[in-house]
Amino acid sequence: MNRRHATRRYERLYYVFSKRMERKVAILITVLLILLVVYQLLLLVPGFKKNLTTIDRLEGTPIEGQTMNDYKCC
Repeated sequence: MNRRHATRRYERLYYVFSKRMERKVAILITVLLILLVVYQLLLLVPGFKKNLTTIDRLEGTPIEGQTMNDYKCC
């Protein structure tokens, strides 16, 4: 009888613990999704995009900014 009581107590504790952890993980996932959306929206603003990513700085001169003198050969 005592062993059965201990098993039920353990199951209750596990249930309570797992519910709390589920709630915390769900909140964490929600916060991360919100941060992802905010970050993606900030990347649409050219001023922020220049400061947030290194790729734009490494790409070089944009095609619309180049002139025909840039294509001279020899």
